[in-house]
Amino acid sequence: MSESVQHVISHYGYWAMFIGALIEGETFLIAGGIAAKHGLLGLPGLIGMAVVGSYLHDNIFFYLGRFGGQRILQRSPKIARQAQRGLALFDRYGLWMVLGCRFFYGLRTIVPTVIGMSPTRTWLFAVLSFIGACLWSVTFIVGGYLFGELIQIVLVRFHGYESTLFIVGCAVLILLGVIYLYLWLKRRRNQMK
Repeated sequence: MSESVQHVISHYGYWAMFIGALIEGETFLIAGGIAAKHGLLGLPGLIGMAVVGSYLHDNIFFYLGRFGGQRILQRSPKIARQAQRGLALFDRYGLWMVLGCRFFYGLRTIVPTVIGMSPTRTWLFAVLSFIGACLWSVTFIVGGYLFGELIQIVLVRFHGYESTLFIVGCAVLILLGVIYLYLWLKRRRNQMK
């Protein structure tokens, strides 16, 4: 972890975790896991603050899409192109996107906004967003807790951006493996009926 992230986590603790999760900070979550491993912060408190920050982020953008999405699309062609990409993914994967959007770089903000513009029920989004926030928070914080030293070695070897891509890439591969296994088991169960 960079010295600045470690400094922020050790100085501001749980509030740094909340802000980091609010602004898409996998790095903060991993650093929090490392801090918990060294006894500086408690794992349950870190996970709780990350869940709240992530959940709040998703709901802000969901309601932004619900009440102002069309105006935003009309004003910004760049955002409109991203929204089209998000809509295509939503059409293909449906509400699974709520659970998985945090794990894909660049989708965490656009997916809740696009879903806010869809006829998806607010309560359903809220439930799935909470489950997704829990999965994301636990994955990165516990990953930092269990594999923190290895992650620090990777970060020293590959500086900055490349190391973040490596870590996020590993998390995405694991998530895709779990989704593939789930779909494969579901298909097998349907074939046996």
